[in-house]
Amino acid sequence: DYDILALQEPYLSFLGLTTATPHWRVVYPTPHGAGGVSRSRSLLLINRRLSTNAWNPIPIPHPDVTAVTIHAGDTAVHLFNLY
Repeated sequence: DYDILALQEPYLSFLGLTTATPHWRVVYPTPHGAGGVSRSRSLLLINRRLSTNAWNPIPIPHPDVTAVTIHAGDTAVHLFNLY
């Protein structure tokens, strides 16, 4: 079992969205879907078992970088997916 998956060059539909089972939350790069921004080439899938109170996205204005901070007690871990 995995809690976080980092994908690069994910499949994106004509709507610009990826597909994921209901067990995952999709985290796109901050500028994903904004006009004039190139195709996002990284994303993170976070298992729904991880509470949304335990993590939050890190805003980075680049379509090839997806990042989150994971909180565990007094510790914060920054996770980056760089294309």
